[in-house]
Amino acid sequence: MRERINNIGKRLAGPLGVALVLGLIGPFGTYALLPLFPRLAYWLAVVALNWMLCDIAVRWADGLLPGMGAMRRLAVPLAGAAAVSVPATGVVTLANGLSGIGWPDAIFTLYGQVLLLLGAIAVPVYAFADLHETAQHPAQPGAGPEQPGTAHFQARLSQPANGALLCLEMQDHYLKAHTTGGSEMILCRMEDAARELEGQGQRVHRSWWVADAAKQTIERDGQKLVLHLSNGLQVPVGKTYRQKLKSIGWI
Repeated sequence: MRERINNIGKRLAGPLGVALVLGLIGPFGTYALLPLFPRLAYWLAVVALNWMLCDIAVRWADGLLPGMGAMRRLAVPLAGAAAVSVPATGVVTLANGLSGIGWPDAIFTLYGQVLLLLGAIAVPVYAFADLHETAQHPAQPGAGPEQPGTAHFQARLSQPANGALLCLEMQDHYLKAHTTGGSEMILCRMEDAARELEGQGQRVHRSWWVADAAKQTIERDGQKLVLHLSNGLQVPVGKTYRQKLKSIGWI
């Protein structure tokens, strides 16, 4: 719990810091249009809402774009920024109207400014998080950059796994590792865990990874597919992963 509280504080530091800097320098004409404290409030609201939207979109892109090596540090945040650019522009439009700046006349110009700002923030933030994750869990000697190995994943646990690993469940920036002896929350990206556990199981959903030995039966409910695991959990099968699962005989 203490680790999660500390992590929340670290995550809040980013948007608060960016909002403070933008509020002080007043880009895109806000320096001349708003006094200091209204300008700080304006940028705090805009950055907080769009940071949350972009964070969701980047995590979504992180799960959809496999591999790519170092290019992930550019492709993932840019894809997330592009995906959220339209609603983010809506947030800025609303903030402009309510703050007294005025409703925008050139919406496409505003869209371009929002997209540029989202990308400029998302790329370094994602790259820093990725570098920090790599520094915390460096690749094991003799392992390739894309195949750190099961030992690498085991090192993420606070203690050796209590029983066999059954599945991983994504919860925000955490993974819940379900084993035959219980479960544990770890700070890890699903993409990294699935890569480290290559050959031990399969990614079946954006938020789920399942070990080979854990799957028992599969149930179809209309267009939905659900895997029943040996510990009683019912895991959804995402459409993105069905073709691969069919090719290896899982479904």
